[in-house]
Amino acid sequence: MIPGVILLAVMQPPAPLPTIEVKAPADVAAVNALNDTLGALSQKVTACAGAGQPVEKCRCNYPKELRNLRSKYDELVKQHPAWKDQLVSYQYTNKEGRNISGTLVMQNLRRQLDALKCD
Repeated sequence: MIPGVILLAVMQPPAPLPTIEVKAPADVAAVNALNDTLGALSQKVTACAGAGQPVEKCRCNYPKELRNLRSKYDELVKQHPAWKDQLVSYQYTNKEGRNISGTLVMQNLRRQLDALKCD
């Protein structure tokens, strides 16, 4: 092995994940619902941790919400297996007529759900 070649391979930045642009209204709604569910659970966990509880405990304090998040994630991946570890980008118009865009990092969400084990 040539040390310079190994160094080049190590120093190369990781390739960014490709972004999947979601356009179909039903898919946009599903991604938005998953993102909203994640956001709602995150707010509860943040409030719990802010009240002095350990974050590890707070993550498991909301089993119904966690089940709902896992269910929405599983259903979306079942419908679109190619989205499993990708960046999913979407846009929609909210009730006030504003264009809203978002990106959901499916790989990070999967890793968090896989690592989260509650009794």
